[in-house]
Amino acid sequence: MNFQRSKELLERELKVSPLAAQTYSKSYRYFPRGIAPSYMERGEGCFIYDVDGNRFIDFMCALGPVTVGYNDVTVNEAVIKQVGRFASGSLQSEIEVELAEKICEIIPCAEMVRFVKNGGDATTAAVRLARAFTGRDVVLMSGYHGMHDWSIGASENHKGIPEAVRELTITFTYNDLEDLEKKLKGNKVAAVILEPIQSNGPKDGYLEGVKELTHKYGAVLIFDEVVSGFHYALGGAQEMFGVLPDLVAFGKGMANGYPISAIAGRRYLLEQIEKGVFVSTTFGGDSISMAASLATLNILEQPGFYDHITKIGTILRNGIADRIHKYDLKDVLEVSGLPAHCGVAFEGHGSLSYLDIQSVYSQTMLQNGILVFAIYFLNSAHTEKEAEAYLEATDKAFAMIRKALDQDSVEGILLGGKVDPVFKRNIK
Repeated sequence: MNFQRSKELLERELKVSPLAAQTYSKSYRYFPRGIAPSYMERGEGCFIYDVDGNRFIDFMCALGPVTVGYNDVTVNEAVIKQVGRFASGSLQSEIEVELAEKICEIIPCAEMVRFVKNGGDATTAAVRLARAFTGRDVVLMSGYHGMHDWSIGASENHKGIPEAVRELTITFTYNDLEDLEKKLKGNKVAAVILEPIQSNGPKDGYLEGVKELTHKYGAVLIFDEVVSGFHYALGGAQEMFGVLPDLVAFGKGMANGYPISAIAGRRYLLEQIEKGVFVSTTFGGDSISMAASLATLNILEQPGFYDHITKIGTILRNGIADRIHKYDLKDVLEVSGLPAHCGVAFEGHGSLSYLDIQSVYSQTMLQNGILVFAIYFLNSAHTEKEAEAYLEATDKAFAMIRKALDQDSVEGILLGGKVDPVFKRNIK
């Protein structure tokens, strides 16, 4: 494959924009530099075409937002119709009412909803509502919840966050109720916020236990379903596991790539927005994204949509596990995730770091026409044919990893730069 145009654009953008991407995970540093695409020309279904004319089966789906497929006719028609009216106007749109009603209809815990733009906007608004309601400041969190100070300050990426802010957020261990209760006991907690589906999902009874403990100690339970929402089931993790939070944050997959997110939940919490809790954004009522979201949700709620996603994901998950066994890679690779959002987690071995191994994997997948990180996303355009192509590429990638392990080096294997993420999220 030729990536000349991508290289030229990358050189230009690095001079005027840090990392040459507005989202960390779309930066050139997340792929082997020099032998990977950096710029996308267009998308169609589950395929993307880069600026050099290379075609890839896309298992990133814009980091999750593309749930139906690129360039979907129904979503496009809804957007074009609204474009002819207005995008953001001096008054709200009728679509805003329809979308709010739809969210309250399909999300089990939703009695009211408020729209914003990014997932981090939604989680931050939820935390603010919880703090206002409880009169407390401390937040317990598990997972990734966006770039805002209260959240990212509790991570390793906390440069620029005041220490006073960082002290108000405490992390707890997923699937460990004892750890959660210990931290609830020791602090006056306003909210417990977590991604309800992490790695291979919650243990039996875990989410029920989280809810019980959270309410026992007078805190508000928030599910961050920015990732899990609209990927596993129409009603998200709360539908799958039958545990309803007090508040929930959605984003990513609710508009097939258009920018919108939402906070939903109990009426008594959302009504605080009418009483002085400030949750207001200029583009929260963007009617273009709302039109896309309403059209997308109408597609997602059709019978069989999630059966298809689960079927394709199960083929992929089983195929990955089989190939880990085939090449005896259990010491460095592990299947991670439920079928709809799954992949591999990497460990180092010998003189090879986990990034060495991930770089070999990424390079080989790209060489075989597959665009993916470690963990894949799916949209409804993926079929068994694309799943087969993914697994064929995976077989070749694992063979190359086996070779690198046997020689304890990526010498002669890795042709480009190593993967070097800025933000190293734990994907296990």
